[in-house]
Amino acid sequence: MVIPVKEIEDNFTGLCNLVYVNRLKEAMEQLSVLMEGMHVIDFTLQYEDINQTYRMLLEYNFRGVPDPQRNVIFGKLKISLLELADKVRQYALAHSGMHIYQLKSQIEKAKETDKEEATRKIDNYSFELEFTKLLTETELLSQNSENDSLPSVSPKLFQLIWLTDKYTETDLHLINAIRASVNLPWYEKCLAVSAITLSLINCFDKEKFLVLVDFYRDRQPQVWQRAFAGLITAVFIYNRRLELYNTIQSQLLQFSGDSGFKTDLNNFLIQILKSLETESITRKFREEILPDVQKFESKIREKLDLDNIINSELIEDKNPDWEQIFEDSPDLLDKIAKMSEMQMEGLDLFMGTFAMLKNFDFFREISNWFRPFYKENEIAKSAVGEEVTGKKDFLSGLEDSFYMCNSDKYSFCFNINHLPNEQGRNVINLFNMEAESMREISREEGILNKPGKDSFIFTQYIQDLYRFFKLHPFKADFRDIFGLHWDISSNWLIENLSDNSLILRNAAEFMFNKQHYPEALELFKALAGKPEPDQAVFEKLAYCHQLMGNFNSALEFYKRAELFDTNRLWSLKKIIFCYRKLGDNESALKWSLQAESLVQDDVYIQTMLGNCYLDLQEYEKALDHYFRVEILSPENKKVLRPIAWCCFTLGKLDLASNYYQSILAGNYNSNDLVNAGHIELCVKNKPKAIEYYLAAISSKEISFRQFSDTLDFDSKYLIANGLDLTEIQLIKDFIQYKS
Repeated sequence: MVIPVKEIEDNFTGLCNLVYVNRLKEAMEQLSVLMEGMHVIDFTLQYEDINQTYRMLLEYNFRGVPDPQRNVIFGKLKISLLELADKVRQYALAHSGMHIYQLKSQIEKAKETDKEEATRKIDNYSFELEFTKLLTETELLSQNSENDSLPSVSPKLFQLIWLTDKYTETDLHLINAIRASVNLPWYEKCLAVSAITLSLINCFDKEKFLVLVDFYRDRQPQVWQRAFAGLITAVFIYNRRLELYNTIQSQLLQFSGDSGFKTDLNNFLIQILKSLETESITRKFREEILPDVQKFESKIREKLDLDNIINSELIEDKNPDWEQIFEDSPDLLDKIAKMSEMQMEGLDLFMGTFAMLKNFDFFREISNWFRPFYKENEIAKSAVGEEVTGKKDFLSGLEDSFYMCNSDKYSFCFNINHLPNEQGRNVINLFNMEAESMREISREEGILNKPGKDSFIFTQYIQDLYRFFKLHPFKADFRDIFGLHWDISSNWLIENLSDNSLILRNAAEFMFNKQHYPEALELFKALAGKPEPDQAVFEKLAYCHQLMGNFNSALEFYKRAELFDTNRLWSLKKIIFCYRKLGDNESALKWSLQAESLVQDDVYIQTMLGNCYLDLQEYEKALDHYFRVEILSPENKKVLRPIAWCCFTLGKLDLASNYYQSILAGNYNSNDLVNAGHIELCVKNKPKAIEYYLAAISSKEISFRQFSDTLDFDSKYLIANGLDLTEIQLIKDFIQYKS
């Protein structure tokens, strides 16, 4: 029976979570469900062995027999259970019809003999060229057409490394020989590292972690950044599982006090967080920038009558209409400048542009999605064409380009090959000019010097990964790392760094600026728990709570921020706001008065004082503060409403009438009409009152039922101004007849 993929993954995830919280009996039961119908004797034997060992451990424990090895045995049991679950999951997925498992089956059948032969010879190889010759003969490496002595990672070797669940000694000999090879170029080692990364994402394996650590430790340019990306991605995927593996922990903790490691981790995580913005950036570019550009192009065509040109001379001076054209879309230049700035910062602007250019034959081979771009690459050379002027500079410029990922660079080359000759040459010439400008910027700002260059390598590789997981035809077969919850604040590795403050702070600020307040909140919460956090941590933590509607929690941290000497007024205003949202007008008033003692003529504070007194029905005091707001901010017409209302409640009908006339001369609403009607009613101008009431109902903003409820609510003020209940009821009946 074929089990749906989602059911397999949900079952496996649930099983792992049970193991992490030590509920092994339930985990065993869940594994038994996943194994139903498999009839794999090896699985059954391992399952029975784990089950028996666990029963014996329980027996010894509850007989009161001392067992100093109990925790060690318990830990090994958890590992055994998880690793059996890994195998069962892979077996279930292999029978689910997924494309990659069909490919995996073909690879294993075709290459088993070659792997055994490779293992025998690798164990005994005495020098580099013999190893190269061996791998070439078994088709695990292929010869580079440029230089017969220069090996390269073949698609078959990439698939073999990627589709192996648990690395054996044979696999490790192979990988370590690739890592140590002095003849294998850096860009081929990058492919091997990407294959290991994909393999680890697909199936947990302690050895994969360790070889990625080795690649990272080697610090070979371009290679170590990819190894680090794979390593840290796996650390997040298997966060809770790592606590069971002392070997992995010890390898990672050797970097806990390494400032270079922390810098690398910070750069990688910021780029990952930026990649999560790709979808919204692509949408923004498509919806905001392109329509303005297209409008601009259309207006240029119209103003210059381009479609009717037959024979004209080229004019070198600038078109005087251009300035006016840009004024027709005044924010276009600002938008383009902003997008350019985002591009320089490493945000992915080209996803939408190149998404449709991944259908070339080149991308049918999975390894090519991860192939670094380098100018000597025969694939790129042939894609551009043999007799193209500026080709060498073009390929060199593409290699140096830090704002375009490797995958898109190949797409760019293949697309040029499909353009008409003249158009292709123009594109190359324009790109070469742009590339030279970018080189100049790089030289001036030191962008391509360390550590800036490392950051851009991370950016490019993460964007390569993004395209693979989002655009590959069989993307549903892969675990999408960009769908992960990148929980930085509770990650095992980050928690165990000697000092993780900078990493947490940078991530927190990024998420805060992008308005991802739940994620930012957790990060600021971790920072708030550190010794002597600064004021901004409390302020932003409070603000996150406020934006999420957690006003009590927001108050807690605003009050802690208010204790600092600087920026105190801002915190006080937020405290007042939160108390108002909670309906605690007495506390809001107390803090408003405290804020007023710091600054007398602040519009916000005076408004809040007026609002608090109004809600507490102290209308005379409220009116005093609203009058001050009117003086401080005469352009603010909204304050006229509470002034007019307070005048009405205090019986200052002439003054109230004047204010309502000012309101009705501007942007008024149905409530303004009703309140103006109240004033006319109280000064015995019943026809005008009825006119206002009917106008309010006919505006469709309120129904007769709402009008009736409002009249009931306001009745005490109407009575205080001379009306009686009978007259109020008669008005309601009359309005109902009229409406």
